[in-house]
Amino acid sequence: MRNTMRKQSLYLGALFSLSVVAAIYQAILYWHGVDESENLLATWQFIFIVLIVLWVDADSKNFPNIYRPFEYGQLVFFFWLPYLPFYLWRTRRAFGLLLLLGFVLLFFLGYFAQLVIYLHRHYLS
Repeated sequence: MRNTMRKQSLYLGALFSLSVVAAIYQAILYWHGVDESENLLATWQFIFIVLIVLWVDADSKNFPNIYRPFEYGQLVFFFWLPYLPFYLWRTRRAFGLLLLLGFVLLFFLGYFAQLVIYLHRHYLS
């Protein structure tokens, strides 16, 4: 159980740290007017999804009411979008929805940074 908690913390820490780094990178490119690379953005989105799937896989080991077939990780990877809200609701109820909101905010953190820069340039300057 302790090993899965360590993995969960590692995955969430990596998810948060890499989201912040990607957002800073997107904000710097936007600030300087450089067109961001679609390949890099797609790579970041793929890494984000992989980290979410790894976290769900590690987290589900702490909940005996979650059925984990042999191919659980692969199934979560292929059906992550509909399964993530269901999993968070089933395991954590209302707190799971807040956690889902946190994941969504991390996913769109770069866009929020660009929005702040846009609003600063056009309305505050």
